[in-house]
Amino acid sequence: MTVTQPIRTQDLRRTEAPRFDHLLHCVPDVAAAVRDYTAAGLPAHTNPVHEGFQNGAWRLDDRYVEILNVVDPAVYASSAFGRATAGWQPRIDALLAAGGGPLNFAVHVTDTGATAGRLRRAGHEVDVHDFSFQEGRVTFQEAILTGPHVPVWAPFFITVRADPALRREHEASGRIDRGAFDLDGFLVETPDPPGAATWLSALTGIPVDAAGTAVPLEGGRVCFTAGPADRITALLLTGDRPPRTEIAGLRIQGVRDGDVLAR
Repeated sequence: MTVTQPIRTQDLRRTEAPRFDHLLHCVPDVAAAVRDYTAAGLPAHTNPVHEGFQNGAWRLDDRYVEILNVVDPAVYASSAFGRATAGWQPRIDALLAAGGGPLNFAVHVTDTGATAGRLRRAGHEVDVHDFSFQEGRVTFQEAILTGPHVPVWAPFFITVRADPALRREHEASGRIDRGAFDLDGFLVETPDPPGAATWLSALTGIPVDAAGTAVPLEGGRVCFTAGPADRITALLLTGDRPPRTEIAGLRIQGVRDGDVLAR
């Protein structure tokens, strides 16, 4: 990972309350990937196409894995999401051409604007975008790192405000369903696991673990393992006999499988 190390920050868990929000998984066919998630024991659903974009999700609670595709690039590029994520589009295109794969992940914070200010003071370039949906029942703000030295797996920051009745509607619809497994975290393969963990620790204000190769983000720890890919490679699950499979370029495995041991 080639990045400029940011200024180390204090532990921000009490002030910014950073927690895992969601991971973005780009797939060539959302409906097919949703079927594969569900068949693996991760109940997922599909949403309609909206402004050139389609997504679905394995929604555990407030956390989720977003399963997504850009189905009409011209329409999507002119949408609010398309404008905000224009810098990601070459990576999205490459993932879709390769059969799919994880893009990055979101960290929920108390106040995205305040987090963006902290990051700018630490020397980062940050764009902030505001969104509103369902006649204002859901509003959120995203802070996205920009610049040539940001790793492709780097998180963006988000603050969501939603009508409490909307969650009750989602629960009644059955779309919030983790199934028999839970998300422990995910794996990032990178040439320099300790360096990547230190960078993410400074970015989020969460101290690295004792081994120095994981950042214990609430709701989904970020684990780093040695390798050349420099990207997210696997979801790490807990539960009885988690699946061991691959869906559109993303491995699904138990936390004890392969490179990562249980805490």
